[in-house]
Amino acid sequence: MPITKRHNLLYPRFAVALPCSAALAASFLIFSGHQAHAQNLDYSTFEKLFNEPITSSATGKPQRASELPTDIQVVTAEQIQSSGAQTLPEVLRMVPGVDVRRYSILSANVSIRGNDAAGGSRTLVLIDGRQVYLDGYNYTDWGALPVSIRDIRQIEVIRGPNSAVYGFNASGGVINIVTRDPLHENKSYVHVEGGSLNGFGGEVVLSHKFSDAFTTKLSLNGLRSDEYNRHSRRDIPAQTSNINAVLELRGQLSPRVEWGLTGTIDQEHTPFWLDVGSYFASRPLSKSLEGRLAADTGWGLFEFRAYQNSFTNTTTENIAVFGTIIPIDFGYDLETTVAQISDTISLNNQNDLKLGLEYRYSTLSGTQAGTKIGSEYDMLAAGSAVWDYRILPKLTLTNAVRVDSLTVPSVRSPFFSDVPSSAAQHYIEPSFNSRIRYDAGQWGTFGLNAARGIQLPALFDFAPTTMLGPVTVINNPSLSPSTTINVGLNYSRSIKPLSATLSVALFAQRTSEMLGTPFASNYTYTPPASLTMFPKNYNRVDDAGGEIRLEGKTDFNFHWDLSYAMTAVRDPDKSSMINFQRQTPVNSVIGGFDYTLGPVQFSAHARWQSHYQDVAADFTTFRLRNIKVKDFVTLNARVAWKIDKHFLLALSGQQLGASQLKETSGLLIDRRIIAGLTAEF
Repeated sequence: MPITKRHNLLYPRFAVALPCSAALAASFLIFSGHQAHAQNLDYSTFEKLFNEPITSSATGKPQRASELPTDIQVVTAEQIQSSGAQTLPEVLRMVPGVDVRRYSILSANVSIRGNDAAGGSRTLVLIDGRQVYLDGYNYTDWGALPVSIRDIRQIEVIRGPNSAVYGFNASGGVINIVTRDPLHENKSYVHVEGGSLNGFGGEVVLSHKFSDAFTTKLSLNGLRSDEYNRHSRRDIPAQTSNINAVLELRGQLSPRVEWGLTGTIDQEHTPFWLDVGSYFASRPLSKSLEGRLAADTGWGLFEFRAYQNSFTNTTTENIAVFGTIIPIDFGYDLETTVAQISDTISLNNQNDLKLGLEYRYSTLSGTQAGTKIGSEYDMLAAGSAVWDYRILPKLTLTNAVRVDSLTVPSVRSPFFSDVPSSAAQHYIEPSFNSRIRYDAGQWGTFGLNAARGIQLPALFDFAPTTMLGPVTVINNPSLSPSTTINVGLNYSRSIKPLSATLSVALFAQRTSEMLGTPFASNYTYTPPASLTMFPKNYNRVDDAGGEIRLEGKTDFNFHWDLSYAMTAVRDPDKSSMINFQRQTPVNSVIGGFDYTLGPVQFSAHARWQSHYQDVAADFTTFRLRNIKVKDFVTLNARVAWKIDKHFLLALSGQQLGASQLKETSGLLIDRRIIAGLTAEF
């Protein structure tokens, strides 16, 4: 049987083929294929054509949001704007199934479907398919993401394990932030804002299409503010700030070949809530360089992507305990180089196949008081395949499988000559995602899915026994990856009397050998001033729950939504201070609306969540202690006036329910009022 082409880089054929994607359920998609392909999709054209968001997150091919499984939600640019948010975690907290803990203006933990930890180690975060999740420590620094809020086209939130689709770090879920592609969407603007806490910020995005062969976009943004409740703690700097820049070049070498080159840089100064339960002054600098090439050939759509991320940070603090000062001055450099290649082939009218390969090389080096103390590296190779089988016009089976091979060499301790070198590690771990979807017409759409997700230990966890000032980190040769087995049910249908859509997603999963972030292990204190830390697995954790959501839109420009999410976690290890059951809020309810009346826009969103327990360091006993955080309500509102087609004036309020709110064991969150002006041209 001859192999036929399915894709064209500018997608003229998809204008016809896209309605057929209603027969597609979720995808059998390789990690690298999705990432490159997402950048070639003309989101603007297809969104106007179908009057709803379009994404390739589920299948790697264009798909309408109404055809997605209910455990995938697309947050649109309009919803981001109506939220009045200054930061991405503020946007994400209004997504059901997503838990957000704000520890400072810029620092937050974002997790999906429970198993919360201070570093959010189980949620993979991408910007335009490029990983910004930090493998060295298994967390995402949300304040250091090089993206302008108003330049985001959409945010794709995928709940549940997706390691076979996105790679080994996607064991809890995926958040892919999609920015505007200058090749298909030319939008330039200037935005300035200011308000409470002496806050001031702005964004500048300049985009220009010189020709199909060459387009460019420059994005600059920054924020400076007094910190929340800054007078309540001595370990909090008076101000927090960040500034970043992105330069993107895009073009076509021919009608069937596209290229792209992107560089980013971000500098941040913020109090960072480390998972030991305390704040540390943090000054990270992150940079990235990425190149990609896509060609529509007679053997399918070939896509190649290579990028390098670097993240340099210095964490400092002087801890007073028992009359002794323990100085912490730890720096690290993390560099990750990734190369990915994929080919998407249409075998016939019923079968699509996507094959991919990935290579990853990561290095981590540490410094103590400015002096290098050691370095280590790991290498990963992965292969994946996706098969999308349309059994019947309304019945689709999609499967994904991926195999990761990780090698970590043995490294000698830089401090202890009599201590054995760290054990060399080699893991081979398979993962899969499988889904069947049936469109029952007026009765709705049903889906059943199963998955095996993989979470690898952080590179830091493989370090040899090391001293970081007064802290001794013990190598654990028995540390192993955690695995998550997940099953789920999905259902959605239109409710015409309400002009609304109902979506329901249920899940149950078991995670074996649960991993936390590197410093989240219990530690021991030895007088007068010594700490010993031992990275470890946390045995088994079970989760069950789901999300139910109603979303409607009227003919008079009134859009509303109401949702409920539940995540019940069972962590049998009650003796550990790091207990995922205690640290996960079980229930949350989210509701909101936005309404446009001529040139004026009104919006409000509220979220209630049940109580949970956070951890904090008690420096009088040098132990972790549990802090109960009571249930609370977050209320945000915004009013905006579109002066003309170029200018928009907005006033937004964040956390309006109380002057201060206790969301975590860290700082109280202050109410903020922010005024902003946007000029588009």
